[in-house]
Amino acid sequence: MRKINIRVGLIVVALLSLAISCTKDFEDINTNKNAPTTELAAPNMLLTNAIESMTDRVYDIWLGGEIGSCWVQHLAKVQYTDEDRYIPRVSVINAVWSSFYAASGNDVATLIDIAKARGHNNYLGVGYVLQAYIMSVVTDLWGDVPYSEAFKAKMGIVSPKYDTQQSIYESLIAKLDSANTLLVEAGPKIEGDILYGNDITKWKKFANSLRLRLLLRMSKKNETFVTDQMTNMLVTSATNYPIFESNADNAALKYLGSYPNNNPINENRKTRDDHRVSKTLIDFMWTNNPYVDWRVMVYANLSEGGNDYVGLPNGLTSAKAAAYMGNGLKMTSKLGDYFTKADAPGMLMSYAELMFILSEATLKGYITGGSVTAQQYYEDGIKASYEQFGNEIVTLGEEIFGNPSSLTVQDYINDYMANGDGAWGFYGDNLYEIGYQKWLAMFDQGIQAWFEWRRTGFPVLTPAEDGVNDGKIPVRLFYPSDEGARNNANLQEAIQRQGTDDLNTLVWWATN
Repeated sequence: MRKINIRVGLIVVALLSLAISCTKDFEDINTNKNAPTTELAAPNMLLTNAIESMTDRVYDIWLGGEIGSCWVQHLAKVQYTDEDRYIPRVSVINAVWSSFYAASGNDVATLIDIAKARGHNNYLGVGYVLQAYIMSVVTDLWGDVPYSEAFKAKMGIVSPKYDTQQSIYESLIAKLDSANTLLVEAGPKIEGDILYGNDITKWKKFANSLRLRLLLRMSKKNETFVTDQMTNMLVTSATNYPIFESNADNAALKYLGSYPNNNPINENRKTRDDHRVSKTLIDFMWTNNPYVDWRVMVYANLSEGGNDYVGLPNGLTSAKAAAYMGNGLKMTSKLGDYFTKADAPGMLMSYAELMFILSEATLKGYITGGSVTAQQYYEDGIKASYEQFGNEIVTLGEEIFGNPSSLTVQDYINDYMANGDGAWGFYGDNLYEIGYQKWLAMFDQGIQAWFEWRRTGFPVLTPAEDGVNDGKIPVRLFYPSDEGARNNANLQEAIQRQGTDDLNTLVWWATN
């Protein structure tokens, strides 16, 4: 080894001098003068950005379309079919995780901090609702994830522990209860709300409707807790817990008509044509149905080559998909025009979904009412789903089927309820019927539809023809590879506790 001929004493003196100087100026040097403090930060801008970033990610073609909608068999891939065959891209999983934590999740955490510092209860309540939505998506994708120590890098926590999904759910439900109390129409005004136009009452309804979603999702793990919570919300103290009352309350982001504020699916369709409506869905609604589920006109376009509603089987190899019926691209149905418009809404939760939640909860006895009330909620759910697309159904019914222009959406609802498979008792299994109709109503809500299918198992789906996941439809995502480099000790602890890090390990609430 080469010897370095330097006087040690001089080095020590120099280093001590440097250390004193650095310590003296440390706070000033390491303070970003351009970063807004809590006192100066603009909560309205954080709110706007968080809502759009969150919804963009949910509707991103990779997560919402190729993982959610393909795995729940609403859509299928006709080109580059890996995701449809249960081969998700590692880069996509990394991006989804990073987006929810570093983008929308961090914006919401900052919004909450600002609201607490300023004593602004309405911003705080909205922040709790958004955090509950984001973190419910994250934990339902992976199971155990960072939560209680997440979003605390400024406090020095850069390697957060992974919380159990059970503890996360319990915390989110409590936060939504707090949001219901914090949100007061007569309270301080909010700005920047591109979801509900600064309407606090609608945020309150969203908080309670979302809470019911999470309660039902965990119901198989603690029926007593769920029954007590739902009974209090819907019976004992119903006036204190407003919920969605119509489609006017839907949590749906109204996208604008041009980039970068257009619907992500619209942006994808400008350069790509990789997706078709799933054969499973078309068979249920059209091909194998002796009646007509009129929503098929909205969900799917007529095939270019056959002028019919034709679905593509899920999980074919790219070669098989291209050759399907002679020409997979031309002979199968594209996603309906309603969903590919620049201003197509990004649905986060709908009134129709809530009605099916109440129908199932009533049928199972979590709330009172029995079968008669469960049927009413069920029928209200179908009606809400049809009315959500009312104008399109009426217009397309005349254009495609030659139906009289005098028909209203209620006429189409009546026909489907009386003659189609929407009738209560049609399949002889009310729980199946509720799950099946929810699956239909949640078309275009890819990941939420997939979460619900994982919970209920309805409808029964056949795994991808050329799938590579041991003949199984995935029930979670594997953890992002980035976490192995950044937070490996906590990651490994979560894997040991939860189970093998693959696509088949059940999350806490799942029993199927």
